[in-house]
Amino acid sequence: MKLNKLMAMAAALTVTAAMFGSCGSTDSSTAEKETTTTTAAAEESAAEEESQAEEESQAEEESQAETEAPAETEAPEETEAPEETAPELEAQLISEDFEPVKEFEGYDAFLMFADGSWQWGNWNGQGYADQDAFGVDADITGDGEYTVAITSDSIGYSGEKLNPAIILDGDHIIPATGAMVFCVDITGICDGTKDKDGNDLSGSLAEGDDAGVNKNVKGKYTGQEIEVHVTSIKCDGEEIPFDESKIVYGNIEDANNCYRIEIRNEYGLTKNDAPIDVNDIAFAKSLEVTFTIAGLSE
Repeated sequence: MKLNKLMAMAAALTVTAAMFGSCGSTDSSTAEKETTTTTAAAEESAAEEESQAEEESQAEEESQAETEAPAETEAPEETEAPEETAPELEAQLISEDFEPVKEFEGYDAFLMFADGSWQWGNWNGQGYADQDAFGVDADITGDGEYTVAITSDSIGYSGEKLNPAIILDGDHIIPATGAMVFCVDITGICDGTKDKDGNDLSGSLAEGDDAGVNKNVKGKYTGQEIEVHVTSIKCDGEEIPFDESKIVYGNIEDANNCYRIEIRNEYGLTKNDAPIDVNDIAFAKSLEVTFTIAGLSE
């Protein structure tokens, strides 16, 4: 582009000189002056055009560079995600004031439990005569939804007797972690003639009218007519995930009248394939199981 403009300037000068020569001007100074003025104007015009061309060329190169090369961006700084930590459980003050319900119109349902260290133990229903019990039981009077629990208030004493299956730090109960045994027993439903799968049993239970609070007395049902589903498990009020398809339901122990919900049992069917992660079981105040039951007659 620059070479073309210089050639154009030279041609312009040549034409100017030729014009003055062909005219045969007698005023050489005037001609010389006009020639100088014309030459300067041509040079100035050429310089301006050259400068403009250079600016346009530079702008074009910068635009092309911006188009071809994407703008560099600073990579965001990598930050480490904070580690999730379980909330620290606080030991609860042991209570001597818990007053359980011991009279049942229907069936005594209770939470059977021992944690990973065999602490927070509860093995009997509150309606069982002369048995130590430490739960918050439910009175099953018909079809519906019920909740059973053990709590920091209930787990300490049965009457005036201290629960041997708790660890105390002074006058505080050490929180529970894990689960060796975790079941719900609904006392009094089964008649002892069928196991959980409908297979025949000897039917060795005694006759009596207190099956709802006495697991050795014959109940009204084989257990096959009853439908039970766990709907919620909570530690200190927080929901715990579970796979209901892995929970075992029915007359599991055979030798008593309890309809059992087995969630985890170190010596049972759920030992190696439990519906919960035992590491999720950690609480200081309460463990609750809510379930529905259907199939009971009036």
